[in-house]
Amino acid sequence: MDRYLSGVQLARLLAIDPGAKPYYRTLAATVRSLILDGRLPVRVRVPAERHLAEALGVSRTTVTSAYDRLREQGYLESRQGAGSWTALPDAGSLG
Repeated sequence: MDRYLSGVQLARLLAIDPGAKPYYRTLAATVRSLILDGRLPVRVRVPAERHLAEALGVSRTTVTSAYDRLREQGYLESRQGAGSWTALPDAGSLG
C-alpha cells in the first residue's frame, strides 16, 4: 500500500473550476468520481490536507471539509499518524 499521490499530482487529476461553489462539495464529488471510474485506484494514499490545499490554491479548511465528506461516504479511510487513502464504501452505503 505504498502508493501515494502528491498534492500536485492529485490537483492535476481534479481539474476543478476554481469558481465552483461550494468548492469543498465539488472537490469531494470529483475525487469520488475519480475513484468510481478507476482513474484514482483504491488503497492509494492521498496527500495531506495542507499539501492538497497548497496545490489547489484553496484553504486547508476547504480540503478538510471535502476529506470529511469523503470519509463519511466511505471513499476515504484515515488513521491518525498514517494518513488517508482511497476506499470503496460497503455496497449498502453507496451514495
